[in-house]
Amino acid sequence: MSRATLAMLSGLLATMPPMLNAQEQTPIAEGEVKFLGNIHAPTQLADFLQYWDQVTPENAGKWGSVERERDVMNWAELDAAYQFAKSNNLPFKLHVLVWGNQQPAWIESLSVAEQEAEIIEWFEAVSNRYPELDMIEVVNEPINDAPFGAGNGNYAEALGGSGDTGWDWIIRSFELARSYFPNSQLLLNEYGLLNSPERATEYAGIVALLKARNLIDGVGIQAHAFSTTGSAQSIASNLQIIADTGVPVYITELDIDGPTDEQQLTDYKKIFPVLWEHDAVKGITLWGWRPGLWRDEQDAELVDENGNTRPALNWLRGYVGNTAPFISSGQGFSVLETAASGTVIGTLQANDADGNDMSFSLSPANMPFTVSSLGDITVSANNVIDYESANTYTITVTGYDGYAYSNAVSIEITVQDADEAPVFSSTAFSVAENIAAGSVVAQLEATDPEGASVSYSLSGSSDLFSVNSETGALSLADGKTLDYETATSHSVNVSASDGVLSTTEVIVINVTDINDTTPTPAPTPNQPAKSSGGGSVGWSLLGLMLLLCSRLFNHRVRSNVKH
Repeated sequence: MSRATLAMLSGLLATMPPMLNAQEQTPIAEGEVKFLGNIHAPTQLADFLQYWDQVTPENAGKWGSVERERDVMNWAELDAAYQFAKSNNLPFKLHVLVWGNQQPAWIESLSVAEQEAEIIEWFEAVSNRYPELDMIEVVNEPINDAPFGAGNGNYAEALGGSGDTGWDWIIRSFELARSYFPNSQLLLNEYGLLNSPERATEYAGIVALLKARNLIDGVGIQAHAFSTTGSAQSIASNLQIIADTGVPVYITELDIDGPTDEQQLTDYKKIFPVLWEHDAVKGITLWGWRPGLWRDEQDAELVDENGNTRPALNWLRGYVGNTAPFISSGQGFSVLETAASGTVIGTLQANDADGNDMSFSLSPANMPFTVSSLGDITVSANNVIDYESANTYTITVTGYDGYAYSNAVSIEITVQDADEAPVFSSTAFSVAENIAAGSVVAQLEATDPEGASVSYSLSGSSDLFSVNSETGALSLADGKTLDYETATSHSVNVSASDGVLSTTEVIVINVTDINDTTPTPAPTPNQPAKSSGGGSVGWSLLGLMLLLCSRLFNHRVRSNVKH
């Protein structure tokens, strides 16, 4: 081999997309009860069989594509799509027989009778050429794009127009389809349903008309990005309106925009499970997955321009083929009420059949426990476990493997009682300073959590107080006094014991002040209350001297009288 040839081969290899891993050689939904398909179009075929297991022609099956010129049929692209599906044993869904778009322009100029004849001719031609169509979208977008008026085919009147039911043209289309395609599943198809309960309800009404006449086998719901912008809950609610008709549901045209890998992945995780996991949904068809799809400008592709798979496609493969993790029921654990924060009290019995890493969550969130990614249940950092307050806890645990949630399991955690020391109810008291020796200054009360009797004792030396070991009465010791002016408070260590464990607390006795000064006597009448020369003491001495002088004078007078 020449160097030039080697260089050419090296260049070709450099431009080829990355090789797929061995486990990625089969369609994503292989082995599933539902199909996950895609469109057949020139830009979408590379590696098709390594991802998708159902085929829908993007444009080749539309009447305007086949019979652009009256009575000149171009079946080439539709033949290619049909043969691709049949040769690979994939379900084939024809898109579409009757629509108000991409229809032959020439049919609008015909009379109603001529239009009817051409419609029948179209049905018959498709039936003759493709006798083994698995599914057929008989009518597309009856609410949003019906074949009324110029530019829309304008042939609805040839099928009965609105008629008595308001939808006679649809009923007539399905009657023709049932006649020409007796072995095919007949579908109705529409968009704008997953974001509008009103439109979903209207659509369900059309389905009910067809179901009552045994004309419909499946309900098609388009899921383009512009109709799935609501919450997962609203999408599920609108899907349920249509599922309630009891007719199998097919998601016919799914695309999810991806301005960034992260945004596309997030939206796939939100939207796809709602659709895939619904029991009424029997299959999903993506409306393109490679560059060149109809929402190129919105970056809805799942493979980039270099052939590299985007995260959403990798997630899709893991999710569809995934087995949900499982947590065994009937599990229970126990924990000692004095267990320290971080103590592992048990490990969940859980497994993931696919070997995916799991994470766990528990509820309610205010429980004093946490759960690790390994399934270890531990005492949380804010440990508030107390046997006397709650001797059992019931928690609900759920696992997640990155694709699906496990069953939710209730687990009972039993709290084991531990012997705990008594607890004082109060440690601060007040007493007047004039309390007599021997009086109770504080009635101590300590309670044992296990209900055992409690005894009291002074811890350390104290000659000011004594405590009754049985009652907890703390008294002022004999011969002792309290004086506010000397000390406003006193502290004493008291222990409370249940016979095994004890608690020592500092008991504070606050002394309250009592007024103990001699009051000043009130002044007598006609007597000044004060004196600048000595106050009340000066006046008392003066009065005493006057009294003595008076008595001495009287005595002398009496003596003179006797003599």
